[in-house]
Amino acid sequence: MGPEDEHGEGERKSEAGFFCPAYVGLRCFLLVVVLEGHYWFEAVKDPRLTPLTFAVPCFFALSGYLISHTLFRYEDRPKREALRVFYIRRAFRILPPFFLVLLVACLVGGTPYVGWQATYLMNLKIYHLSQYEPFAFLQYQDFGSFNAMHFWSVSVEEQFYVLYPLFVFGLGRRFRTSLLVAGLIISILSRLWYIQHQPHAFYGGLTWVAGEFILWACLLAWLEYSGHLNWLGNRTALYGSMLCFGLLAYFDRSYGLWAQWKPQAHQTVYAIILAVLVLSLRHCPQTLVGRALSWKPLAVVGSMSYGAYLVHIFLNPVADRLGQAVPQLVLFSQCPRATTGPIVTLLVAAIMWYGYEQPINRLRQRWSSGSD
Repeated sequence: MGPEDEHGEGERKSEAGFFCPAYVGLRCFLLVVVLEGHYWFEAVKDPRLTPLTFAVPCFFALSGYLISHTLFRYEDRPKREALRVFYIRRAFRILPPFFLVLLVACLVGGTPYVGWQATYLMNLKIYHLSQYEPFAFLQYQDFGSFNAMHFWSVSVEEQFYVLYPLFVFGLGRRFRTSLLVAGLIISILSRLWYIQHQPHAFYGGLTWVAGEFILWACLLAWLEYSGHLNWLGNRTALYGSMLCFGLLAYFDRSYGLWAQWKPQAHQTVYAIILAVLVLSLRHCPQTLVGRALSWKPLAVVGSMSYGAYLVHIFLNPVADRLGQAVPQLVLFSQCPRATTGPIVTLLVAAIMWYGYEQPINRLRQRWSSGSD
């Protein structure tokens, strides 16, 4: 998940204007957390697993930060050309893996609501089902390994990729700070309204609610780009945000089973912390955390994170069969997929990355170099 602009192993420049090796390693870490979160939440209903639910929001923050810097660098171009280049580059990166996985899932497992998924509106469909058609929603949940419910977060990101450039290029710089703050206020008020009036719906998957994580990162990216947030790029901000998140997530049990799908009133605190963490990590490559996340094996896996996220739930039956065939791989009897799931997912993701995504990315890079 999170096909941002820094994704190639060994690539030393990105469309965002800088390359942060720790970001690629961070995507590897977040991917593993997402996988284990899904496996363990299916097997063990334990509120102590709450911290695992914030991996996807951190992906959102990373996307908001990197895409913001990418778009700000495009502002010197004519608006129509900037939009064309941005959308074509995004399409090369996002669409081929997504539609390949969706096609295979449909052929193998008969995935429901294909139209909603293919148009990146699955988050809206999930909200509608949970609020207005609870029986159909329960049926969808019980459909098996091919329900593609995890595509809700992909939908949120792609809706952001479509709409945010129009905001950046259409409204200009003068009121950008005020408009981003207004967007955050709308997002927060919307969430509070859903908590009060529709607490049983999966409102957290709606873009204007989940998008708060993206918007805080967008705001910090803009303030940094404008030269107002240099003081945040230091070790204190990095380790402070990590400590705050760790303490909050450890002691906070309010998110419970439904996690980001039904966020609490204090989601804003997490959103700010994750945005600060992402920003400060860029400027602290020589810290222990920065060096650890820059480890090359993490970068290799991090480059495959998007494809791995797309396929992981579909591979649950294969992971189960692997555990039955090789019981030595099952290290946790209460959650057999905790080890077999990542093994199968990374193998399939590697095949897809080297055999399918990388060739397409090379075409994308050649087209990009010719359009600059």
